[in-house]
Amino acid sequence: MIFVDTSAWLALADSQDRDHSVAAEFQRRIARGEFGKQVTTNYVIAETITIVRRRLGLATAIKFSKAVRDGKEVGLFWIEPVHHHEAIDLMAAHTDKSWSVTDCSSFVIMRSLGIRDAFTFDGDFAQAGYSMRP
Repeated sequence: MIFVDTSAWLALADSQDRDHSVAAEFQRRIARGEFGKQVTTNYVIAETITIVRRRLGLATAIKFSKAVRDGKEVGLFWIEPVHHHEAIDLMAAHTDKSWSVTDCSSFVIMRSLGIRDAFTFDGDFAQAGYSMRP
């Protein structure tokens, strides 16, 4: 399995993003099955939709949301209150880091599912001990 972070979704959605071509090529590798099932969370998707709407408009944000919702390629994991609280505790335990609650909730889910690889351009994942891909 590979966890897909907001930064990867944004790079894929926005052809003007500096990481777009690298992300698109990596997505092709994922589609070929090199990294197993893609996993993300509702927090990541909510964050992505918000940023896509600001950058690319409402229509693109809705299209992205429906593609994730209706597609079979991505396992969408819903953050429950227990995960949210664990994420807040993780933030509190790492006062030297500027990790967001979305990132911390991603780390909680990755740990619980045994996922080591993240499709991301966000260095916070490396700080937390995960492998950043590509």
